Amino acid sequence: MHNLREGSDLSSPWKNWLDRWFYWLLAAGILVNASGLLLPVLEPDGALYATISKNMVLSGDYINLKVQGYDWLDKPHFPFWITAFSFKLFGINSFAYKFPGLLFWLAGAYYTYALTKKLYDKQTARLSVLIYLSVEHLIISNNDVRAEPYLTGLIIAATYYYYKTYRENKWIYILPGSFFLGMATMTKGIFIPAMVFSGFITEWVIKKKWSEFLKLRWWVAILLVVVFIIPELYCLYIQFD
Repeated sequence: MHNLREGSDLSSPWKNWLDRWFYWLLAAGILVNASGLLLPVLEPDGALYATISKNMVLSGDYINLKVQGYDWLDKPHFPFWITAFSFKLFGINSFAYKFPGLLFWLAGAYYTYALTKKLYDKQTARLSVLIYLSVEHLIISNNDVRAEPYLTGLIIAATYYYYKTYRENKWIYILPGSFFLGMATMTKGIFIPAMVFSGFITEWVIKKKWSEFLKLRWWVAILLVVVFIIPELYCLYIQFD
């Protein structure tokens, strides 16, 4: 691991192995995860989520989440909106239900590579992507599509842009970071920002970088997340008061 971290030994067996096999393994991993597109929607949760999105398309009501005529408040709206859009585009079928989740999962693979390359080097980033592609829970999630594929891509993307903000001291990355974090919050709930910021907060506490807590950019980031989740807050207000 020392050679991978330093990226200095160009004749490393690890580097030669990755140079030879990385793209083949990358393609194989993507194909294995994409194989879920050929399977029917699974019971019980996948069918439930698909039904909610189907009801959105058929009724034209994208605000109220309902199951069998009753209010449903188990999850926020974002995955259902994306799936409903896919249904409108591809028709109401299993492929249309699962395809958006696969795209968000692929985004997670890209941002895993990008973030790890920032933290370490190219070879470590490649290994991290191969691990990401072969995680059993994610493979299952691409078959039994619920919130996880969406959440994985969105959380890693938000972390990547916030890290660039932190290390490069550029405000411009606050906007995409907060956008992705807002979408993640509208996928799973309000505790998601705590998960993303906890890593940064832990580093600041350990390294005693107390000034980071007072920097305006992080408070702007939180404000932007609130702005980006306004559609969810509005829908909850309309449906549940």
